[in-house]
Amino acid sequence: MQFKHLAKNLIKFNLNTTLLAVGIAVSIGVPALAGVLWAKGRPGTLPRNAVEGGTQNRAKLYVCQAIHDKEYTPGKLAAPNFKYCYIPWGGKEYRKTTFRVLTGNNWKWVNFSGKLPNYPVWGGNENNGKYDLYPCRAILNTGYAPGKYYPPNKTCYVSYGGLEYQYKNFFQILTAR
Repeated sequence: MQFKHLAKNLIKFNLNTTLLAVGIAVSIGVPALAGVLWAKGRPGTLPRNAVEGGTQNRAKLYVCQAIHDKEYTPGKLAAPNFKYCYIPWGGKEYRKTTFRVLTGNNWKWVNFSGKLPNYPVWGGNENNGKYDLYPCRAILNTGYAPGKYYPPNKTCYVSYGGLEYQYKNFFQILTAR
């Protein structure tokens, strides 16, 4: 009997704490804490409100993330079949069939100015969680292509055609509005 009472109070506490934290975040101008949603990807379908990252060969690209070397890494999901999340890693492009897609409409792309902008969207980790990765995009061929921003190198990495391309200037990072 006491356990049920305790469980109900914990649920109430967690709900109240979450609502309070989101309320404080909104009131002081910090993006809502619950706003980042990585939806499980399913080959052949695109989650509602998927975040666009650019175009490649006239096909839309979306922001995705997949596990590589035991850590999430941001990359690109290509229309029209939405089968793979392509991620840049170690000079190569990797094609992943298990992935998540960033959803929501409270994001904006910000030009990189030498430092990480305010409120970047978390996209994964690298080096056993030592560094956070963030979705970025750079112009590749005729349009923007999403990839990963690695803070220690101040570099946006984008994959295409089996290779990884590096951008130290003229790229954008996804942030919360």
